[in-house]
Amino acid sequence: MPYSSALHLVRGVKSRLTHSGVAADALFEQAGLTEEGLACDALTLSDRLSHLWELVVAQSGDPLIGLKVSTPHRLGWLGVMGHIMLVSPTVQSTIERCHGHTRVGILLPGARRAVPLQRYDFVWCVLLRTLRSAAGRDDATPVQVEYAFPEPANACYYEETFGCPVHFNRPYNVMEFADADLVAALPEARMPAAGDARPVLASLARAQLPRFSARVQDIVATMLPKGPPHRDAVAARLMMSERTLQRRLAEEGTSFSALVDETRRELARRSLESGDQSLKMLSFQLGFSEPSAFYRACKRWFGTTPSDLAHHGERHAPVKGDSCDGT
Repeated sequence: MPYSSALHLVRGVKSRLTHSGVAADALFEQAGLTEEGLACDALTLSDRLSHLWELVVAQSGDPLIGLKVSTPHRLGWLGVMGHIMLVSPTVQSTIERCHGHTRVGILLPGARRAVPLQRYDFVWCVLLRTLRSAAGRDDATPVQVEYAFPEPANACYYEETFGCPVHFNRPYNVMEFADADLVAALPEARMPAAGDARPVLASLARAQLPRFSARVQDIVATMLPKGPPHRDAVAARLMMSERTLQRRLAEEGTSFSALVDETRRELARRSLESGDQSLKMLSFQLGFSEPSAFYRACKRWFGTTPSDLAHHGERHAPVKGDSCDGT
């Protein structure tokens, strides 16, 4: 199913913070990171993320919270989050090769707001967890980490977290790896050329994109014609408890109700564009108890009625007997 990078970025960060005991909902709203407020340019989004981390630090009173909410152990949720966090427009990245080492530099841009240290802490932990998950090794560590920030009072905690020397007051924010560790994590098993690091970071993410939420969506799609899918029934199909199902979806920045809604929306879009079912039949195929509930869902998803979408699809459908290549 397609997804919005900004939406999944916000959901993933919120999931991590909530899992760590932060009362995240109010902070995200205060920072302007509601799902309705994400239709903004990349710099504005970056400023809002920086504002969020300022609020998180203020609420928690813990300047190390960026490290603690995403300690760099190998966990499955980092596939999607790693991809979004590291190749999204809110991150600028570079890569350099030097004497058997690879230096990945990251700059989190902002328009009006300075980027706080804790936001870099979180992104570095995401990067390291992505590397470890892709390589299948929990003991992979950087050669060193460099921060373009003054040294904090608790600098020793950084070395404990990353397992390597950490230097502050440097010109750039850089994480340096031994080439052997990076090669082990890349699915192409070859070293990248110097320059933009985004292809490397995307490659790391592709090596271990979690598939759990996709499996849940596949099951939901098969159950919809029989009525609204229930969490306990899906958990039983996966041979796990409801609690485990909820936890694993939260680790990927989503929830059962969100996946059901996304699955319905995508199936509705495809069917309405192809016009292969009556609206009444489609509403029941999507598990709605009555057509009026389907009507309301379409207004929420697409901002228009299902009949308008169906007519739009008919207007753009090829004439019977025509071919795309003109033959």
